[in-house]
Amino acid sequence: MTIQLRDPTGETASVLRERVAPLDAYTGKTIALMDIGKMRGDEFIDRMEQLCSAHGINTRRYKKPTNTRVAPREMIDDMTQNCDAVIIALSDCGSCTSCSTHDLNDLDRNGLSGVSVLTEEFRNAFESQKSAIGLDAASVYVPHPMQNRTTEELHSFAEQQFETIVSEICREALAQPAGAGS
Repeated sequence: MTIQLRDPTGETASVLRERVAPLDAYTGKTIALMDIGKMRGDEFIDRMEQLCSAHGINTRRYKKPTNTRVAPREMIDDMTQNCDAVIIALSDCGSCTSCSTHDLNDLDRNGLSGVSVLTEEFRNAFESQKSAIGLDAASVYVPHPMQNRTTEELHSFAEQQFETIVSEICREALAQPAGAGS
């Protein structure tokens, strides 16, 4: 038996528009850390926030009320007014991947460089969604699934991908973490 699923949206884009260019430097900038509201995603975001702080990167935290809808307009507006780039994490299913891709698109249209962090299992879903929306969006992938991982594993995934995630939103090389030897 074959099941065929159809995308209920009427989105079709003939070309991908370029995304907002990464920042030249993170010094003096604020990076939005958007928790999409998935279970355990906050632990990944917690570690991202710690890593940003250790590297002198200013952050501002946001959490969507649900992962099955796009971010509230007020949240998008707040990020646009108070942040210079955004890291959206952690998508690990179809509906949250779709919604977070729309959020990334909205923020990009408002001038914020952004990257979406997803689990490897949803690479194709992200690629399909960004094609439908028409945004050449940036993404970084971590292992799937998330819910059965330990906090240490989630933190390790953040640590392993931190440099790649930051490089998607900023061209400046990361400084040594505060307190690191010379």
